[in-house]
Amino acid sequence: MHDTGHVIAGWSYFTMDGQPRKFPKYPENFAEEIGLTWAGKTNGTGEKDKPRYFLSFVGLSKEDDDFLVYTFQRKDLREQLEEVLALEDYQILPSGVANFYLTLKRKGTEMNTAYTLTPTLKAPTKADEKRWAEVGESIWLPALYVNGDPFSGKPNAGRPEGLPPTHRDELGADHDVATVNPEVMPAGW
Repeated sequence: MHDTGHVIAGWSYFTMDGQPRKFPKYPENFAEEIGLTWAGKTNGTGEKDKPRYFLSFVGLSKEDDDFLVYTFQRKDLREQLEEVLALEDYQILPSGVANFYLTLKRKGTEMNTAYTLTPTLKAPTKADEKRWAEVGESIWLPALYVNGDPFSGKPNAGRPEGLPPTHRDELGADHDVATVNPEVMPAGW
């Protein structure tokens, strides 16, 4: 899903004028434009926020009966989703559609709010798989990195940035590493 542009992860924040910004890697030089924390706004302290890690993916909303972009910034939700995807029976089918549904429930208020992500195994309908086949190519989440429309399609030279938002990529890497220049390596390496 990362290679198709239907899942992205990175860092995000809101600017002082309320515009969202997303980056595949931790942003540099953001102090000038980043917005205030909730306390900084409500108490007038002027305290600046910080970039937050996010995971965005495309999913079919039962309520809207349409494909939407879902974004999880809460670590507990990202971890719950990762646990679901690690289960043997919960898979993304060759059609690109998952064989399960997720239900998000909220309990509590303000600082005592907890979220629960509950998976339910359910094969997608043929109609949903057909709809995905028709619209899947027109969805490109990396467009969010440049404040673009993720539903305008993949650009010609489009390629996802960063590592997949899972534990490891196809080569087993779990973080970006520096490129080694063989010309500066010591003899014998």
